Amino acid sequence: MKCVPFKVLCIGGAITLLSIACNPKPKSDQQDNADKDKKTIVYTGADSAVLSYWDKIDMQDTAKIKDPNIGEQKLADFISALNSVTDTVADHAVARMLDKAKGNKVTFDHFIKLYEHYLYEGNSPMRNDNRYESVLRYLIKTDQLTDLEKEAYRPVYKLVQRNKVGQLAEDFNFETSDGKTQKLSDVKSKYTLLFFYDTECPHCKQMIAALKDTPQVVDLFEKKQIQMVTIEPWGDRNKWKNFQTHLAGNWINGFDTESVIQKKRLYDTKASPTIYLLDADKKVILKDTDLQQALQYVVQLT
Repeated sequence: MKCVPFKVLCIGGAITLLSIACNPKPKSDQQDNADKDKKTIVYTGADSAVLSYWDKIDMQDTAKIKDPNIGEQKLADFISALNSVTDTVADHAVARMLDKAKGNKVTFDHFIKLYEHYLYEGNSPMRNDNRYESVLRYLIKTDQLTDLEKEAYRPVYKLVQRNKVGQLAEDFNFETSDGKTQKLSDVKSKYTLLFFYDTECPHCKQMIAALKDTPQVVDLFEKKQIQMVTIEPWGDRNKWKNFQTHLAGNWINGFDTESVIQKKRLYDTKASPTIYLLDADKKVILKDTDLQQALQYVVQLT
């Protein structure tokens, strides 16, 4: 379990974390298909840039590839550039890059480790499940790895596909602080801030304290614009009970009694805290987000 660094940010000057057209001459099927083919090869400038990003890089020059100021910096810049294109284009760009890299095993292995470091490790500010999914999709299909090596990536691939933006969040039962059992799907609120935490994580305590003490955020909770649901998913009841004094009484503070979140890997809680913003139907708006971004989103819409 890793704790994510905490920062207090400002929002609005206050301290917070917070025609249908007629066609007289219908096109033939052949012409229609030709038009579709043309559309598939039309790229924006950003698309072309990421797709050709590695064209001039010599993947055989392992000395430069393993130089942090060259190979690693190039990859970090590439990952940033992927944010300017669609997921489909990003997926193709990652595949093209790895196709080129696999000609040298040292280079290939080096970049795979860097992708994991930047896109998946809990403390990375660049972590991004969508982008890492592209890498994992490539790894479980490539002929560069053995079947056994591919199997090691499949559980992570399945995990990053859960709780994606627009999907229903995985439902689960939890025990509340008053001893009752509740389901996530039963929470009634315009927005739900789902907050997985570790009782021993100091950053979690700092975030929770800021949420309790920031007037604008407290006002959102009191007006039921957003409901805070805190979940201790690690299965230590005594620590959870002792932690209640840190939590607000008007939040829904839960404990995963059966440890189903960890056993079934319903959520990826490699970092602490792990935060999701859900809509009224419990569809994911923001996945594995930071607290400031989640609260900014809600403030802008309320």
